[in-house]
Amino acid sequence: MLEMSSSNTLIQAMVPDELRGRVMAVYSMMFMGMAPFGALMAGALADRVGAAVTVALGAIACVGGAILFGMRLPNLRVEARQLILAQASAGGEPSQGMTTRVVD
Repeated sequence: MLEMSSSNTLIQAMVPDELRGRVMAVYSMMFMGMAPFGALMAGALADRVGAAVTVALGAIACVGGAILFGMRLPNLRVEARQLILAQASAGGEPSQGMTTRVVD
């Protein structure tokens, strides 16, 4: 749940206002629409090699993905921060935490 809400918030903060609906539609389609294909592939693999091996392979893939993501996270943070700041300075609505202070 944390990943889903974080990625949703980050995508909406980085995308320009005029493209936000389209990008979120593609994101939702990819996120929810690919699950049946993954289930089909996992079922076919489980039929061939067994459920225990399929679950183990899925776990190995998840750990590998987490390690890869962890190694790339510092660069992704910098890029995401730059995109959010560029969107805010280009006239987009600032995201939470990026409020401007009016000085009298």
